[in-house]
Amino acid sequence: MTSDVLIIGGGIIGLACGVELRLRGANVTVLCRDFTAAASHAAAGMLAPDAENIPNEAMLALCRRSRNLYLDWTQKLAELTTGKDLNNTGYWSCGILAPVYQQPKDTGDKTAYWLDQDAINQYQPGLGADVVGGWWYPEDGQVDNRALIKVLRTAADSLGVVFQDGITVEAISQQQGKVIGVQTNTGLFRADHYLLTAGAWVNQLLPLPVRPRKGQMLSLRVPDFLTELPLTRVLFGENIYIVPRRNRSIIIGATNEDVEFTADNTPGGIQNLLQSAIRLYPQLENYPIQELWWGFRPATPDELPILGHSDCDNLTFATGHHRNGILLAPITATLIADLICEQKADPLLANFHYSRFSTVSSTTIPMLIHATPATNGHRNPEISDLIIPDSPLVIAGKSFKSRLMTGTGKYRHIQEMQQSVTASGCQIVTVAVRRVQTNAPGHEGLAEALDWSKIWMLPNTAGCQTAEEAIRVARLGREMAKLLGQEDNNFVKLEVIPDAKYLLPDPIGTLQAAEQLVKEGFAVLPYINADPMLAKRLEEVGCATVMPLAAPIGSGQGLKTTANIQIIIENAKIPVVVDAGIGAPSEAAEAMELGADALLINSAIALAENAPAMAYAMNLATVAGRMAYLAGRMPMKNYASASSPLTGTITG
Repeated sequence: MTSDVLIIGGGIIGLACGVELRLRGANVTVLCRDFTAAASHAAAGMLAPDAENIPNEAMLALCRRSRNLYLDWTQKLAELTTGKDLNNTGYWSCGILAPVYQQPKDTGDKTAYWLDQDAINQYQPGLGADVVGGWWYPEDGQVDNRALIKVLRTAADSLGVVFQDGITVEAISQQQGKVIGVQTNTGLFRADHYLLTAGAWVNQLLPLPVRPRKGQMLSLRVPDFLTELPLTRVLFGENIYIVPRRNRSIIIGATNEDVEFTADNTPGGIQNLLQSAIRLYPQLENYPIQELWWGFRPATPDELPILGHSDCDNLTFATGHHRNGILLAPITATLIADLICEQKADPLLANFHYSRFSTVSSTTIPMLIHATPATNGHRNPEISDLIIPDSPLVIAGKSFKSRLMTGTGKYRHIQEMQQSVTASGCQIVTVAVRRVQTNAPGHEGLAEALDWSKIWMLPNTAGCQTAEEAIRVARLGREMAKLLGQEDNNFVKLEVIPDAKYLLPDPIGTLQAAEQLVKEGFAVLPYINADPMLAKRLEEVGCATVMPLAAPIGSGQGLKTTANIQIIIENAKIPVVVDAGIGAPSEAAEAMELGADALLINSAIALAENAPAMAYAMNLATVAGRMAYLAGRMPMKNYASASSPLTGTITG
């Protein structure tokens, strides 16, 4: 069976995308295993980007955009299902109250209004005695998630979306960078394009870092003798939320349990929910229990969704929405339809690309497209299960996924530099301030050549022979970063090099300049000889990293200072970046295997016959070396040790 777009997963994200794609003229088929198992069936339907205090700016922007679409979106769905009443989805812009038990500090959030104890009890009578006040979020609201899913399904049916229910997807088949079909328990499905929206189960098909987070929930019913609804505001408390419905149900949730796909409600989970809910709103103690249920949220390590392109030209991801699937349905549908139908990528999508989870750097871990089906209730391990989790590289409080830094000098032309920076997957690029200031050959137009909204500039003081020169150029570098939009960039790669032949750094001048620049608020990354004592002294004066050379700059000699670098790594409490001398990917991997936190490589990439290809190779080597370091190499021995066991061998 073929179609324009095949959607794998029939939860709210798959349904919303299916409706939007069909409205844009695509023929859509949805594969759904169990409609009631989706996380969206088990949710509470809160639309609460403000009340949740989402710390990630891109995620907050995405959630607010989606919430602001809800009124028009639910109206459109009502019209598609021939009804004009918004209440068929239960959409209710009721606002959300966030009561607290301790007086908080001012959050600075302009979307929130503080209510003291008297005011909040006037706004919502019946709150617990120890509620001291709370925040009022008037723009947040709710939707009846189960009603919404039914409306979406009805709308999709009316538009001609084809549903294949009871389908278990067993594997996604790929050839030469394209998906060629989806293997299921009933046969092979083909399409021009594939959209993966399988929620918490997506990891059974591809090695994406999405895991189930179980949530237990329950509902109470407002007693019949109460003629008016006593609770008309969503209450977003500490580890509890209470969502009143117009149909007299009150939803209480939710636990957040890392128990894989362990089913069923538990006494402990329900008891914790009830205790927290009754403390917040004591009247609930006497309300009858209506229903208990549970579901599995699709959670990523950073709790942000995975949206956008994959390694395959005709496979798109829309998964990992965690607890915000209901909220994000309208915006996800819009952005994904833009991407598939119009090849238009919203700038926000870059923040949710799956490559952010690539181990150590932004290099993509190859996908296992032919996933092994589970047998006897157990899932065979995949690459993502075996990869050792790694923390980001943190320099002066700023986090980076990539542990490879590159430069901008020595390339044959600026286009080659651009291609190499992209191929390297780096997030930090060092720029010689003096060469940019003077428009030296190869540096003309550098400010416009790279996207500085995605790449962190590391101005360096190359060409400075004294501490005084380096301090002056560092100040120019900070201003240059500001002109390129990086207002908070206080980084500087400190180089003080009076030696014209071997380009060896001056330890005394470097220390003097570092002390002054640290006092001026710079995050100083000093380039030094592999001197453990100097490295420790620079750390003590407040440098953000130390950057010992492996061999003279541009020599490509490899690791000539291994013993000293090992001592520096062993003693350092700040990141150690191996800089200068690396000529081949094998040497890059070796440096990372020593335990270096990062590498800075320029000449080996820029002077290679194929610079972009070498940049990509250096990226892979950095990843491999870091993973090998985390994995722990085998001990070295002075004698042989057989790989195969001697027991059970055939003799005679």
